[in-house]
Amino acid sequence: MSEMRFVLLTRKSGASHSTVVLLIGLIAASLMVLTLFWLGFDAVAALRDRSLSTLPEAGLISDLGILLMAVAAVAAAIAAWKRSDLPLATLALFCCLFAVDDAFLIHEALGPWQAAFFAIYGLLALLVFVLFSKTASRLSWPIFMAIAVFVASVSVDLFWGLLVALLPLSSNLEGFLLRLGFVLEDVPKFGGIFVMASCAIGEAVLRSPKQE
Repeated sequence: MSEMRFVLLTRKSGASHSTVVLLIGLIAASLMVLTLFWLGFDAVAALRDRSLSTLPEAGLISDLGILLMAVAAVAAAIAAWKRSDLPLATLALFCCLFAVDDAFLIHEALGPWQAAFFAIYGLLALLVFVLFSKTASRLSWPIFMAIAVFVASVSVDLFWGLLVALLPLSSNLEGFLLRLGFVLEDVPKFGGIFVMASCAIGEAVLRSPKQE
């Protein structure tokens, strides 16, 4: 049980434990990217949705993130139903929306309405954070850290391409920076997914209604 507690979080987990889990997620994503690159595969294609490339490695890391968020949604929903727990129900809704969005590329298809969709994400994430913090009677570090890295990922998604377009660059350098942008967007996102999934699964596995 102690080994499981090391890699799983609950709403009452502190900053140090949450930071360790976040680092595990970031390192795992980075190692997958570096390993694919070293083996000669397209790591960027692996980070992005499989429908965007015909390469065999396309969507490998993206699909793993979707799977983790789907598992998190189910775990949080089951725990919420058993305990009549509103914060966990809201977390399940957030994880479900996240997984469905990533699986079907909803926000990418919205064009100029992307910002509005991200605003809905932000409001829902804020609601999750407020409810978790209120229940724990202190700052909910797992949710805070996950949201922080999601914000960083969304910021790269929205502004990296615009920034690169403003710079006087050669086509080769511009192409490299654009591909780097996908890494800077998706590696933090995977870290946030890892933290969110750890928290949802931890709430379902490590806690009982008597501990509420």
